[in-house]
Amino acid sequence: MNIKTEVLIVGGGATGVGILRDLSLRGIPSLLIEKGDFVSGASGRNHGLFHSGGRYAVSDPEAARECIAENKILRKIAPHCIEETDGLFISLPEDGLEFRDRFIRACEEVGIPTTLLDREEALERESELNPSLLSAVKVPDGAIDPFALVLENAKDAEGHGAKILLHTDMISLILDGDKIKGAKVKDLLQGEEYSVEASTVVNATGAWANQLLKLAGLRINMALSKGSMLITNQRLGHRVINRCRPPADGDIVVPNHTVSILGTTSVRLEEVENFEVTPQEVSLLLRETSKMIPAIKEARFIRAYAGIRPLFQSEQKGDDRAVSRGFALIDHGKRDGIRNLITIIGGKLVTYRLMAEKTSDLICQKMGCNVHCSTHLKPLPSPSQPAHLIERLKQFSADRGETLCDCELVQRKEVEEVLKEGKLRDFQDILHRTRLAKGTCQGGFCVYRLFGVLHDLRLIEGDSNKLLGKFLEERWKGIRPILWGTAVKEEELFESIYKGIFNL
Repeated sequence: MNIKTEVLIVGGGATGVGILRDLSLRGIPSLLIEKGDFVSGASGRNHGLFHSGGRYAVSDPEAARECIAENKILRKIAPHCIEETDGLFISLPEDGLEFRDRFIRACEEVGIPTTLLDREEALERESELNPSLLSAVKVPDGAIDPFALVLENAKDAEGHGAKILLHTDMISLILDGDKIKGAKVKDLLQGEEYSVEASTVVNATGAWANQLLKLAGLRINMALSKGSMLITNQRLGHRVINRCRPPADGDIVVPNHTVSILGTTSVRLEEVENFEVTPQEVSLLLRETSKMIPAIKEARFIRAYAGIRPLFQSEQKGDDRAVSRGFALIDHGKRDGIRNLITIIGGKLVTYRLMAEKTSDLICQKMGCNVHCSTHLKPLPSPSQPAHLIERLKQFSADRGETLCDCELVQRKEVEEVLKEGKLRDFQDILHRTRLAKGTCQGGFCVYRLFGVLHDLRLIEGDSNKLLGKFLEERWKGIRPILWGTAVKEEELFESIYKGIFNL
């Protein structure tokens, strides 16, 4: 089989899907391939922070300007993916107030609105904060659902003619002198190999950028920085809580749906695969975040996970936190002599749209066409299911049906609607498109119910126990680092269920 397209985009995270949507709105034929499902990389492994730019106002003002500009745009085009919580940067006695004053000045310089709150005002807004805090600075932070954001971008792109191939890996690039003619790709589920002919290739693979570039004999200077995070079983506050000090480990708590996410670390890695959260990182995150919210010491945790930040470096720096969180757009024609290869690297989830716009502008420039970006003006389509908890509760109460996931109020009919589209080819694809298995039990109760639905609809291929075991093995990676107290008892219960009932 041979596929022809104008632009081949490799990578199904926020940036790749954002480019796909941007090009589709400009009327440029494009195809995206992703070796897993959407948001399999950094886009699905962050702490869900909807950046105001405050975290970078002092250390990286250019990145902060990008964040606050895109923050304003996304509130208009993707309100259903965002919870406007606001954020507080709190100063503890050991922090003093010198950095706070620098922070406020820096925010003013880059256009981030701030409000200074005294101790009593801060505690009135967030009662679980450390009562010894000195003051707090309010900024327009929030929480964002990366899964909803990426899926709605993909849906809109397909609606405008773009094509997407998931579970499809890049095997090789077909080079012709100073140009790439196309690529050999492989369907990882069916085993079929075929070629894709394209006029332009965009590398939007994030931390895997050098793996793709290696196929063309190229490499860029990039730091791989692991960030580990913990998820509580309940929401610990209403707002994003940041430590008002220079960026460090364990300085942020983000409310997200029914949980809170504690982060993060910065650990240099040499390899992009097979990373895990260590006990030392768990202890560090608990120690540091509990200084801001003491209740964290007694909180129950349901999962630990980590993501890889791909940080582009124009020069070597010893501390990854000193590397800019801005993005780099690399024209390999100018840099390496391969005229139709582009790499987009770095950035933040909140700046994905801007990264897509700049990449698409470069593609148009190379094509000699003058079609302008419109993604900052056209809203994303709203999902059929409400994104936020309060709206979900209202719908759940009014339209009660068979429930698959008690933690996240996912009903059977919601899953069946997703399955009707007929595009899901892997079990994990279903979990990415609903809130299933994201709550307190982390799939312990709801996943075997889901398998029952799949059996009813005759959608299970092969040994279902093997598929169930594969899910439990993946789940265990996130559970193991936080096994103490009640979590141990719950795991013993799940072990009994899956051994006793399913003979696993």
